[in-house]
Amino acid sequence: MMKHILVVDDNLMMRKLIRNLFHNDNYIIEEATNGVEGLEIVKQHPVDLIITDIIMPKMEGIEMIMNLRRDFPDIKIIAISGGKPYYLYMAKKLGIDGIFTKPLNHDAFLKAVKKVIQFPGKEQIQAE
Repeated sequence: MMKHILVVDDNLMMRKLIRNLFHNDNYIIEEATNGVEGLEIVKQHPVDLIITDIIMPKMEGIEMIMNLRRDFPDIKIIAISGGKPYYLYMAKKLGIDGIFTKPLNHDAFLKAVKKVIQFPGKEQIQAE
């Protein structure tokens, strides 16, 4: 069964990069440019994983994660950020499944995503 991944990032190049990392695998990749769009997509249909940036216009990642945790407590979330490490620390405190700093380590990121999506436990993944 194909896994459904939602990438929420205001940076088009970052969304393209993540989409390209999964191009050979059987994933459905959807994109949103901010937390508001991301929440709308999740409300319309289930996704297996959300990969979200933290700092975005309209609604940033922390607020979106808080909404997701309230309304969809079991959804898998990985946060990425090129900003201050404090933001990722905050995201981790919300009980998400992994955090990564930008620029992404492609191999580690890909492995982490596959691990999170294939084994639905509550094991947090930390960027190297």
